Amino acid sequence: MNATHQYLFDAARAARLGDPPPPAPGTHDLAVLRAARDRRRFARVLAGRPARGGLRTALSRAVLFGAALFGASRSGPSRTALSRTALSRTAPSRTAPSRTAPAPCRRPAD
Repeated sequence: MNATHQYLFDAARAARLGDPPPPAPGTHDLAVLRAARDRRRFARVLAGRPARGGLRTALSRAVLFGAALFGASRSGPSRTALSRTALSRTAPSRTAPSRTAPAPCRRPAD
């Protein structure tokens, strides 16, 4: 039984008893979310922390933590660092030719 079924049973019972019908499911969802947000802000004020900005701070902390896992700087992982990480997981590692070594000769020797 889901919330709609329960609502229909309660509405039928209320109509039979002459009571007002219950609110439809989802009617007070926004009010509940606002009350939870206000309670969380109030608790932050009582604890001596700023009332706003907790979510943004937590998200930035998570981004910095994720960047630290990839070994990138504080500004975030670079595109090349991410592509190297993604390539190392999917393709076998290939070593780049050395810049100081001479290029191999492709012509046959005389």
